Amino acid sequence: MNPSTPSPSTRGPQWRRVSLWAVPVALLLVGAIVWASFFSGPRHSASTAEQSSSERAQDPATDDAQADDGASEEPDGSGKGNGASPEGPGGSTDGRKATTALDRSLKRFRAAQRRLAARVSQQLEERTQPVTFRVATFNVLGDSHTGPGGNKPAFYPDASPRMDMAIATLRNNGVDVVGFQEFESTQHNMFASRAGEYSLYPGLSLGTKSVRFNIAWRSAVFSLVEAHTLSVPYAGGSRIEMPVVLLESTATGRRAWFANFHNPADTPSLGNNGRWRAEGAALEVAHLTALHAEDGYPVIVTGDFNERSEIFCRFTAGGVFSAAAGGSTGAACAPPPSMQVDWIFGSTGVAFDGYAVTDTGRASDHAMVQAQATLTEAQ
Repeated sequence: MNPSTPSPSTRGPQWRRVSLWAVPVALLLVGAIVWASFFSGPRHSASTAEQSSSERAQDPATDDAQADDGASEEPDGSGKGNGASPEGPGGSTDGRKATTALDRSLKRFRAAQRRLAARVSQQLEERTQPVTFRVATFNVLGDSHTGPGGNKPAFYPDASPRMDMAIATLRNNGVDVVGFQEFESTQHNMFASRAGEYSLYPGLSLGTKSVRFNIAWRSAVFSLVEAHTLSVPYAGGSRIEMPVVLLESTATGRRAWFANFHNPADTPSLGNNGRWRAEGAALEVAHLTALHAEDGYPVIVTGDFNERSEIFCRFTAGGVFSAAAGGSTGAACAPPPSMQVDWIFGSTGVAFDGYAVTDTGRASDHAMVQAQATLTEAQ
C-alpha cells in the first residue's frame, strides 16, 4: 500500500480530530472577517472620498456642473434642483414670507413717494398763486417830540395814549405789514406789549437809532425768512442801519422783500440834507433793484422820504418800481397829482389797489399811508 495514500483505517481517527478543531477555527475565522470588515470600512470610505475629491479637483467641469445645478434652484428655497434646500424643510415658507414683506415695504415706499410728490406739487402751485394783503407806512411821531422838552405843541399827548391810537388805526384798517418811522425805544416797548399779534424787526437788537425804523408784520399772515440792514446816510451824513426783511406768506408760501427807510428832512436844527437824501435814495434803489434781480422775489418799500416828486422819479425811473399812489413807471417821470412825503413803492410782481391817506388824529403829525398790495401770479 502506498503510504502516501491513507487507508480508510488510518483516516478515520484523523478526521475525527480535525472535526473537533474545525468548529472553533471556523468561529475564529468568521470573527476575524467580521472584525476586518468593520474596521476596514471607514478607511475604505475615507480613501474613496479622497479619491473622489482628487478626481473633482482634476475635473473643473464637474464643479461647474454642480454650480449650475445649485443655481437652477428656485430663489424661494423650493429647490427644483437635485439638492435639498439649505434652509431645511421650512425654507420655502420663510422665503415666501420674506418676499411678501419686501413687496409690502415697496408698496408703502411708493405710496409715500406719491404723497410727497402730490404735496410738493401743491406747494409749488400755491407759491405761484396771487397773495393780497394790506401794507402801510406810518411815521408815529417820536416820543421825544411830545415828552418833556419836546418841540411839538400840547395838541399831541405823550407817547402812551398816542401809541394806543396808532395801534387802533392799524387794527381798524386791517394792516398786515407796516414800516414805522420815529418809532423810538419807549414806543417800541409799548407796541410790543400791546400789539402782540405783530412781529418786529430789528426790534431793539440794533440799538436806539435803528429801532426807529422797525418793520412790523402780522404773525398770522407772514413769517420771517431772513433779514439784513442797509447803511443809509441820515442828517449830516451819519450812517444808520435800516431794515430789509424777506417775509413768507403763512397761507401760500409766497415770499416778498420789505424795506423801510427814513431819509433826512431839512430843518433848522438838522440843516439842509438834500445831498444825503439823494445819496440815500441812490443806495436804496440800487440795493433793492439788485435784490429783486438776484432772486426774483417782489420788493415792497415803505418810508418817510421827506421828498415828493424827487423821490418818485428816483424810484420809478428804472422801470422796476411803481408807486401805490399812482403815476408813471419808466424814464418819463410823471408823478401822481397828490403826493405825500410818505411813500409805498412796489417792484414788478406787485400790484396796488385801494390807496389811501388815513388821518391819524392826535396820534401823529403824519397820516398813515396805506394800500392793498397783491403779489401777482408768479411765472
